[in-house]
Amino acid sequence: VTVSTVGVTPKMRKLTKDLPEVNLALSLHAPNQPMREAIVPTAKMYPIEDMVDALDEHMLALETSRNGSYGVEERKSASKKKRAMIEYVMLEGDTSTFECAHQLGRLTKNRNLVVN
Repeated sequence: VTVSTVGVTPKMRKLTKDLPEVNLALSLHAPNQPMREAIVPTAKMYPIEDMVDALDEHMLALETSRNGSYGVEERKSASKKKRAMIEYVMLEGDTSTFECAHQLGRLTKNRNLVVN
């Protein structure tokens, strides 16, 4: 089962607490906060960095860490147990540029996510 969200971070964290084994898909729509705010009405309430952190927390909910921080290898290990996906809509124009592709790449760097 995969739950898709536009990025309501409190609900993402609740899902992680209540159902950590469920897959999570984040509908991103844009690779940076200003563009996202122009496209998604609720984006002003939920910063992109918080959403990605919540996605990371969900991916790692079944992992344990001695010091509370997770490295690249722990993220990759967690992604073998369940999937996290970023759903990205390429709207003609602003969000379909090479710069946006690079921003999306930087945002997902060192995370074993599926980008769709």
